[in-house]
Amino acid sequence: MYGQSGRGMPAATRDLNAGEVAELLRGSDGSVLHIQIESALRELIHSGRVAPGSALPGELELAARLGLSRHTIRHALGTLATEGLVRRERGRGTRVLDPVAAVTERSLGSFYAFAWEVSARGLEQRSVVLELANVRASPELAKRLELGTDLRVKRIVRVRSAGGEPLIKETAYVPMVLAGGLDSEVLEQGSIYDEIERRHGLRVTRAHETIRPIVLSRALARILNVRPGSAAFKVERTTWSERRPIEWQESLVRGDRYLYSVELPRAVES
Repeated sequence: MYGQSGRGMPAATRDLNAGEVAELLRGSDGSVLHIQIESALRELIHSGRVAPGSALPGELELAARLGLSRHTIRHALGTLATEGLVRRERGRGTRVLDPVAAVTERSLGSFYAFAWEVSARGLEQRSVVLELANVRASPELAKRLELGTDLRVKRIVRVRSAGGEPLIKETAYVPMVLAGGLDSEVLEQGSIYDEIERRHGLRVTRAHETIRPIVLSRALARILNVRPGSAAFKVERTTWSERRPIEWQESLVRGDRYLYSVELPRAVES
């Protein structure tokens, strides 16, 4: 069945009061996990101890019961909402979402990487390598990567999953001079950026992306475990270190699992 998570039966869905949440958050020494409130709530949701659909108490009630400021509670819930673990609705409170089926909000205001964002959500990330080949760059790709006379690149095709669910089909091209160490073992569990930084002493500094909506063909839909014709995003990215471009990438991203957001500050008139 499309989109099935394969998880066991969750705890019963119900509205939780502040006392119950406080008990769930108590550490082994009997104290409420004040500093780790955000991480503790995240773990409760991922472990299934708080079931999808359950309603959490309001900010004021939680703050009073846990002995925290309302700002601390609001910040924690806001972070979990950004990660797609809860939904906050004005006048209706905060409701827990299924962590596997959660929509991930990607902010376009800062650099991100799939492995990093999945780890931040507390999910296991894994990739299936479909292709790993040394190829000659096309003229367009050579220009994007500023290859000069050495046109050799490594082409890496992966299906990237979080919590066992395929979310992205990614095709990346890396200059051969930077591709050492990018073998199947690294690519199945790690980040291209982390390996390049570790092995070559570079620092990834920025990326430029274009994003456009598409619909998935039958073959691509099968790979991503959705219905043919499902909405998706086609994301093209060039990534730089402080010295040079290090990767060009095309990703096909499930539209039912991602949304993109950007802050739009108004310019101050002089």
